Amino acid sequence: MRRESGAGQVMRITTIRVYRIRIPFRPLGSRWVGRNRPPHLDSTVVALETDRQLTGYGESCPIGAVYLPAFARGLRACIGEMAPALLGQDPTDTGRIYAIMNRALSGHYYAKAAIDIACWDLLGKFTGLPISHLLGGRFTREVPVYASIPLDTPEKMSETLELKRQDGFSRFQVKVGGHPVEDVNRVRRLLGSGMHAETFMVDANRGWSKADALRILRALGDADCYIEQPCETYRECLTVRRHCNHPVILDEVLDTPRDLARAIEDDALDGMVIKITHAGGITPARILRDLCAAHGIKMRLEDTAGTEFTRAAQAQLAAATPLDQQLGSYTFCTPLSPVAHGAPEYRNGHLILNDEPGLGIVPDPSGLGDALAVYGEGSG
Repeated sequence: MRRESGAGQVMRITTIRVYRIRIPFRPLGSRWVGRNRPPHLDSTVVALETDRQLTGYGESCPIGAVYLPAFARGLRACIGEMAPALLGQDPTDTGRIYAIMNRALSGHYYAKAAIDIACWDLLGKFTGLPISHLLGGRFTREVPVYASIPLDTPEKMSETLELKRQDGFSRFQVKVGGHPVEDVNRVRRLLGSGMHAETFMVDANRGWSKADALRILRALGDADCYIEQPCETYRECLTVRRHCNHPVILDEVLDTPRDLARAIEDDALDGMVIKITHAGGITPARILRDLCAAHGIKMRLEDTAGTEFTRAAQAQLAAATPLDQQLGSYTFCTPLSPVAHGAPEYRNGHLILNDEPGLGIVPDPSGLGDALAVYGEGSG
C-alpha cells in the first residue's frame, strides 16, 4: 500500500527547473532541411523536484522550427504557462497530471511531453521500478536499434551502410527524397547488397510528390523493404498505400491516438513511428503502442532528437513492447559530454538497459548547467 502525505497525496511537486542543452546538428539529408537548417538542436530538460527529496527528469528536443509544428522557445514558454497548475500536484498520478496540463494549455503536446516523462521518472523512483515495468512489464533488456543512412550518392550511402554493418547494425533506415531516378538507384544499390535477416526502411521524409512516389514504387518492383512516410499529407500517403506492394510506415502525419484509429480503419499502414515527444510523452505514446499492438502494426519506438534522457525514455517504452512487433529504436549518441550517466549503452545492434528505477539515469550537474527558469519554492 502506498504511503500517503497531505490530502491523499504520495508527494507533491515543489519546484520546476528548466534547462537548455545545445546539441550539434548532424543532418541526414531530409528534404525539410533545405527549408531552414538549424545551426544546432535546442533541447529542453525539465526537472521536477518534490517534497520527498525525489527529482524526475524529462526532455523534449524539436528539430528546428520547420520539421514539425514545435520549436524550443515555444516549448519553454508552454512550460511556464503550465507551471502554476502543476505546482503542489502529485506527479505519480500521471493521468491526472496530463488532464491538468490539458486544462492549463490546449495542444502543444511536445511541451507536455517533458513534464510527462519526468512524472514517469518520479513514479519509477517512488516505486523502485524501471518505467518499463510500469508500462506492462519488461520484455527485454536489449532493445533493437536501427542505423540511419544519410541521403547522398549511391556509392557513399553504400560505404556508410557497410560501416554500420561493421558496428553491429542489421536494421537500416535509408534516406531518400531526391530525384526519382536517383532515389531508385540509391535503393537498388543498397538493397542489392542486403544480407539475410536485415531490415530496410526507405524513408522519404515527406519528400516525394504522390506522382513521384508511385513512379518510384513501380520501378522498385518487389524490392524487400518498407516504404516510410512517402508524401507530405496523410491523404497522399493513403493513395500511395493503396497502389503499393510494399509495407508502408507512417510517421509525421499521425499525431494522436485518434489519428492512428482513423489510419487503422483506412488500412493506411503496416508500421508506425512512435516518437515520444511528438506523441506528447509516455502517457499518450503508451496508448499508441497498445493500439498498434492490438492491430498487428509494427513499431519504431523513438523520438525526434535529444540526449541521454531521450535515449532512456524511448528505450524504456521499447523494453515494454514485444520484440516481434518492433522495427527498432534509435541510439541518440551525441558528441557532447554526457549530461546524464547510466543511460542505455549501445552494443551490437542493441541498447542495453540497466535495472535502476525510473529512467534509470543520473543527471550530471555540469552537463545541465544553470537553469534557464525556475518555478515554485526554489524560484527565490
